[in-house]
Amino acid sequence: MFNSSSVYSPILCQALILGFFLAGCGSASELISNFPKDESVNVDYSVIYYIHADADYLYHDTAGNPVNRNSRVLDTALNVAKEGKSGEFFIFYQRPEKKILGLFPSGNSQLYHFTNGKLTTRVKYRHSNKKEIFLTTEARFFNQYRSYTGDRDQRNHFLFFGHEIPDGEGKKYHRTLPDIRVNTRSFSAGIQKFLVGDEQRLNLIVLSSCNNGTPAVAEQLIPFANIFLASPQNLHLSHIDSENLALLESDPGISSIQLAHSMASKTYRRLEKEILTTISLTVYDLEIVQEYKNSLHAFVTNYKAFGSLQHFSDNIDCNQAEFFEEETFGKGLSTWYKPAKFGRRSGTSDHSGWGCKPLVPNN
Repeated sequence: MFNSSSVYSPILCQALILGFFLAGCGSASELISNFPKDESVNVDYSVIYYIHADADYLYHDTAGNPVNRNSRVLDTALNVAKEGKSGEFFIFYQRPEKKILGLFPSGNSQLYHFTNGKLTTRVKYRHSNKKEIFLTTEARFFNQYRSYTGDRDQRNHFLFFGHEIPDGEGKKYHRTLPDIRVNTRSFSAGIQKFLVGDEQRLNLIVLSSCNNGTPAVAEQLIPFANIFLASPQNLHLSHIDSENLALLESDPGISSIQLAHSMASKTYRRLEKEILTTISLTVYDLEIVQEYKNSLHAFVTNYKAFGSLQHFSDNIDCNQAEFFEEETFGKGLSTWYKPAKFGRRSGTSDHSGWGCKPLVPNN
């Protein structure tokens, strides 16, 4: 007797497999969803981590162990979020885009959403628009899953872990999403999408990247941020420690500037033991910096007039310019600095806290 199932079984199997792959081709899929939508949630603060891993982040720790894709930063973020009993955490782990069998796009990045110390949502996602404005996809998920209403008394924190955010073009920052521009302007515009209402501000922004403690970045952040922690020079594939965000639980009254100081101090102590190159970390009180932002802007304009910026070089201390106003530009800054053990400026004992690209002088 003719057995139709013997003919259709392979076809059915192939259809099911194809359907499985196509189902995974959506821009996002929820892996965990435990958040009770009809239940009000009280949170005293929010923390947003953006951990970039779509580039070369391989380095070796002091024990010689390879560390790749900012995986240790992710581990720390998850541990801090689990202890955040009074807060809400969004951890975006942006990994390289990939395709199944080289044909079907698949979500590879992940969002971990914690509320009051519990993992309430985990989403695997991809960027469906390969030319979108930076942080558009992440902000959309944030606004979809956030539980708080934007109370002005609630404290908000944004931590970025990645390579240097350039001041110029910004293409090819993501290895697999080269057309998404990442620069100081797109970063500033992108993180404002995480603010709920025009009155809300970010109490603390941490830029764990090289060479981003600059007048240009500060100028971009002043309109909507209070405290800013960054390195004016090179972090040497290391990162700013974020474990001390736990102080939001153990010391709820801690100010944002005290929190930034504790993170900078902890990071400095670790780096001092690990590396022989320059260490520079600065906390910027942007409410004070804004009082002389016009002078700072004029300095940058005059500095650029002296030559061409070497955009692909590490920053130098801005105070190497003769017209740097040390007394004015030091207001509102706290800097942790240690010079390299070798090199031309190894004998320097202090740092202005501001980084500038070196110049090729005009003829």
